[in-house]
Amino acid sequence: MAQITICVYQNNNEHSDAYRKFYGRVKHSTEIDAKTLCAHTAKDSGIEESDVAIVFDALLKQIEEQLCNGHPIKVEGLGTMKVGISSTGVSESEVREKYPDFDPEVEDIRKYLNSRQVKGAHFLFVPSNEIKTLLRSVKFQTDKSEWEEYMETEQVNSEDNG
Repeated sequence: MAQITICVYQNNNEHSDAYRKFYGRVKHSTEIDAKTLCAHTAKDSGIEESDVAIVFDALLKQIEEQLCNGHPIKVEGLGTMKVGISSTGVSESEVREKYPDFDPEVEDIRKYLNSRQVKGAHFLFVPSNEIKTLLRSVKFQTDKSEWEEYMETEQVNSEDNG
């Protein structure tokens, strides 16, 4: 059974409605790089690690290329990844100001929209139902070391101020 460790943190943003409230956050372990992932995959599959690395590199190249060409990529059992954008909007009055002959009754405003309105691209990932189900079955344990450290600090502070 998968198990994720959480730690407790306090929101210290004075401008937030959540100021001084306590929350849980995943305590991430060591980051796994592509080489390590390939080594684990080789061990699980019985395929040579160098062969796994070659396929992994080729797959990564294809994912990058296909995403950059506007293709969403669905990986069965994992989810769908795609590129999204943020852009500025344009009103009819703004189009009319720039193009006085614009008539919304006759013309489609969409032909006046262009790539200059794009402000940035970002990566979107939608997990598969299998991943969602897996995450619902994960057990959580609390790392109390940071909490105990915090409580000791608070006790010392209150004794100093009292």
